[in-house]
Amino acid sequence: MRFDKKSRKIRVKKKKKKNARITASFWGYVVFAVVLLGIFYVLLYSAHKKGLRRTRQEKIQEDFDRICAGAVLHAQEHGTFPSTEQGIAALVKKVVKPSTPGDSSVSTGTLERMPLDPWRNPYAYRGSARADEITLISWGADGMQGGTGEAADVIRKGCRSTALPLR
Repeated sequence: MRFDKKSRKIRVKKKKKKNARITASFWGYVVFAVVLLGIFYVLLYSAHKKGLRRTRQEKIQEDFDRICAGAVLHAQEHGTFPSTEQGIAALVKKVVKPSTPGDSSVSTGTLERMPLDPWRNPYAYRGSARADEITLISWGADGMQGGTGEAADVIRKGCRSTALPLR
């Protein structure tokens, strides 16, 4: 209690709520920081998605180049490109055991292992007698024909290798 000289009354002294003001401003800063972190996360995530998409496309194109080079080598060794039925499996190295004990083993094929797209699905191969008619396909994230975005198909028609001329 306190005596007010101007009004000549006794008044009960009200306590100021400093803690309420401090608490409100603290939570305001917390909300502001969370919003900033959310915006930062969204920007980082979108940049990561773009980089990941570009990396996946580059891997598919590199695999297509490797498969095409293997098909050209297969055509040089065997006289024809692998058929659709043989597929990419005809390009994978297989070790043939020697018939006699003194001979060394022979490996056939040009690829070390069966290439898989970035989503761990095998590539589709449609063979032909000519290199410019071979078709290589990655069915996208869903592994099925058609789709948009990550599930979109990537198709390369025709295989040309400048390093390995055809006979």
